[in-house]
Amino acid sequence: MTSSSSNGNKGGTMKRYLFIFCICFLLSPITTWAESIVISVENREFYPFFFVEKGTAKGLLLDMVKDGLKPFDIEPIFKPLPLKRGLKMIERGKVDAIIAPRIKNDTFLLPDDAFEKDISSQRILQIDSVVVTYKSDYEFLGNIKTLPTPIRLTLGDPIESLFKSHGLSVDDGASGEHNIKKLMRDKKGCVITTSFKAMTWLENPNYMSNIDVSTEPVISRSYFLIFSKNSGQGKDKITQVWNEISKNRDDYIYPIKLFTAY
Repeated sequence: MTSSSSNGNKGGTMKRYLFIFCICFLLSPITTWAESIVISVENREFYPFFFVEKGTAKGLLLDMVKDGLKPFDIEPIFKPLPLKRGLKMIERGKVDAIIAPRIKNDTFLLPDDAFEKDISSQRILQIDSVVVTYKSDYEFLGNIKTLPTPIRLTLGDPIESLFKSHGLSVDDGASGEHNIKKLMRDKKGCVITTSFKAMTWLENPNYMSNIDVSTEPVISRSYFLIFSKNSGQGKDKITQVWNEISKNRDDYIYPIKLFTAY
């Protein structure tokens, strides 16, 4: 009797384990079959477009890329790196893609119109950089050589080469906030920052009465989700991802919702 009862209990236990296993097997595709790709993003402060918080890459461009990949069941893994290192990583196929301005390289996949138009239809976003100066009679009208020096940039901003090519001195700061405080202190030179960041300073009581912001951008850059040709993603799927990002961006409500989060 004891042996029979014991065998019965074992059989019942095995049936329960088998039932639980079957349920887990049926549910597992929901959580484990999503494809993931590694995307490099600059590790400098370029708020709100990209920045690093407690070792994690965040920002508006990353949100837009994530939403663009979602319909294709692709989960992005964002890897914050200096731009030059990120480009080397994508060249070697160590990452699948990078968020960056247009860059010519035979190993990269960009939209067809990336080099044909100033503003590509398949960009993630167009970002303007403007001039912020201490209140004066100066007005930036497009001539870079007239910029008051020192020119303050966020450390690692690739447009530094633009100013250096004109023989202009550049002062690299750890962040935009660091740069604006130096401008307030020295009351000379300028800060190059995004139009979004400049508008937040114009609304800040600590700065608003002491600064001017140019209406003419110093530079306007299309940022792209650039894929490696070795990513394993077909050109058709990549084009669909670019189109999904563009569709979201051109929706009137979508960008407003994103910006309000920052």
